[in-house]
Amino acid sequence: MKIDHLSYSEAIERLDAILEDIDQSKVPIDLLAERVTEAAALLKRCKSVLTETEAKVRDVLEDLEKDFGEGSEAAH
Repeated sequence: MKIDHLSYSEAIERLDAILEDIDQSKVPIDLLAERVTEAAALLKRCKSVLTETEAKVRDVLEDLEKDFGEGSEAAH
């Protein structure tokens, strides 16, 4: 599966597994650079998902503020 198609939960789960393997010295030195590269890509994916989610939540909150904010007739 491509990293850019992983959900946030899937990316975090894989990242945790990689970090645990590295921490417990389970990654052979021949594969270490590959795992670190994968971990970096997973971090980028997580950041991307968080940024997208933040933007969507901000948009929803702005729409709610327009509809129900202090200046709205619904608030009176």
